[in-house]
Amino acid sequence: MKHILLSLLIAASVNAEDMVKKYNGIFMSVSKATPDIHYLRLEGKTYAEKSEDAEKLHNADFARIIEGTKSLSIYEISAKGGVLTHEAIDSLMGQRELRKLNIANNKTIDDEACKKIAAYLPRLRILNLYGTSVTDNGLTYLLDLQELRMLHVFNTKVTYKAANEFRGKMESISGNDDLEITGYRKQPLGSIKHGEFLRTNYQKNTNDGKLKGDFGVKILEKEKAVPNNKYDDETP
Repeated sequence: MKHILLSLLIAASVNAEDMVKKYNGIFMSVSKATPDIHYLRLEGKTYAEKSEDAEKLHNADFARIIEGTKSLSIYEISAKGGVLTHEAIDSLMGQRELRKLNIANNKTIDDEACKKIAAYLPRLRILNLYGTSVTDNGLTYLLDLQELRMLHVFNTKVTYKAANEFRGKMESISGNDDLEITGYRKQPLGSIKHGEFLRTNYQKNTNDGKLKGDFGVKILEKEKAVPNNKYDDETP
């Protein structure tokens, strides 16, 4: 019986390794100092000379890879550009050391995925939902991620108003005042804690005479403002 179990474990491990290679991926220790936690990166599709022959990363293969590494703790996963759905998140149950999850450009990731992420990955710190189908409703589930520090929601259905309210709720409900949300061109939704630090230091420097409190106003009164599009996303 022990030999049979060992054979099954070896087969699962080999199968997972093959799956990682299939998607041009990497599975490795995060560092020499932390050999017990791992980083997993998977490309969203297989290599093929013709694009129509490429196979996109789907739930079954993702689950097979995670299952093959079940006895190992994963710290970070990047699986962008596939066709993963909320069912793929079921594979991550038990990965309680996971801190970073990047599932950007999986259009089939939705609010149900957010519900499972919050349930299975309570210590997640960075979540990238860029280019998914998550909506404002998905944020209500993510309120349980009390250690969340970075949330990317560019090109989703999450509105600025809902994201701003979510950031405020995270501070009032869980005491998380260090969350930054990216994905909007209007006023950035930076960390409340960091914003308060900057304001406090600016005021202190102003009081000490190191800065002029009306510096910006004086410049605008005397000189014509020149727009700077250097970092605009639409600039070629």
